[in-house]
Amino acid sequence: MKNILLLLAAVVAVLAIVLNLPTPKTADVANDNSFVIGPVNIFDGEKWRDEKFVVVHEGWITELSMQRPDLDLPYRETQGQVLMPGLIDAHVHVWGDALKQSLNFGVTTVIDMFGDPSFLQQHKTARAKTQQAEHADIFGAGYLVTAPNGHGTQYGIPVPTLSDPSAAPEAVAKRLDSGSDFIKIVYIHAEAVYQHAPSISYAELEATIKAAHQAQQLAVVHVADHASAVDAVKAGADGLVHSFFDRPASDELVQLMRSNGTFIIPTMALYEGMLRGEINDELLTAENLKLPASAEASLNQSFGNTAFPAHFYENLLLTTERLYQAGVPILAGSDAPNPSTAHGWSLLVELELLKRAGLPLESVMHAATTAPAKAFALPHQGRIAEGMKADLLLVDTSATTNLPALFHPLAIWKNGFAL
Repeated sequence: MKNILLLLAAVVAVLAIVLNLPTPKTADVANDNSFVIGPVNIFDGEKWRDEKFVVVHEGWITELSMQRPDLDLPYRETQGQVLMPGLIDAHVHVWGDALKQSLNFGVTTVIDMFGDPSFLQQHKTARAKTQQAEHADIFGAGYLVTAPNGHGTQYGIPVPTLSDPSAAPEAVAKRLDSGSDFIKIVYIHAEAVYQHAPSISYAELEATIKAAHQAQQLAVVHVADHASAVDAVKAGADGLVHSFFDRPASDELVQLMRSNGTFIIPTMALYEGMLRGEINDELLTAENLKLPASAEASLNQSFGNTAFPAHFYENLLLTTERLYQAGVPILAGSDAPNPSTAHGWSLLVELELLKRAGLPLESVMHAATTAPAKAFALPHQGRIAEGMKADLLLVDTSATTNLPALFHPLAIWKNGFAL
């Protein structure tokens, strides 16, 4: 009996030691947003880095280093794949589960160009936090500034409209009070080839941009033709949130945008669907991909049977190339979920079209990461650097030379948590 009691005591002692041992930190802990990853080839959103390891602590990037840091953190060992910032779609319209759809394609931040301010307000607090999330961060314009019966009023949303230049400061103030991160304006030149809705006047355009700038906010302008783009840049717009295809960008417009520092979001994925409607099927076949039913339904929508001259598509590519060569900032945006587009997927399509317009790979990747982060002054998104959120993509080593790697991400992290 004495021997049995001694044996039981020994077992209890051993169990006590085992149960009090520290839990090993491994890379398989799904709810851990503190870790070290490497060795990787780091594209930080602007350039390739020499460092090979990234330290993430509670969802924030805290260090980049040449050697693996000696830290008591889980280690996610890689074999030299490419680590880059999560993608930013600089032109979307979101509701429902759009933020979740975006994240599934590696889009960790979106910039909403017109939507219900309450939806934007609902998601604002998450932008500065690193809690586990299944949706992308959102920055947005809230209600846009448009004319009575103008573009944006046709969707059943009670959009306040502008009818006089003197009312512009109040219109801007109301949008900022409702949570807008910047001001978006719809403008169509009086003699524009593409007249699709009533428009505010040039005087109202100028007054709205001035009011936004006095409030120290960006003013971006929706245009759809060359003449409207020229007016918008002359009026002081910080960015054009569409390109145009009625003609290539003139020397005058290119120089105006360059000297003013005006950026452009070409939304070529949207326009390709309108003008040709071929690239979605082409890329889905080439990349051997099957999209969710919701994405396929959105891609299968069309703008109708309007036939455009073939050179309109070439105009679109040529404008993007001319602006890029002149040093005009190019931002990637899809305008999802308009016909022929889908959240997440269409940003990847946009990147392919930027490449076809002549942008080198690094500039294409920059257009969907640091470029929109800088243009819209996003505080913690779009870069791999100390103090940034750990919104990350791990892609195959072929990403150093080929864009298709982005269609097949090896891993996605949002706030440091692996999806």
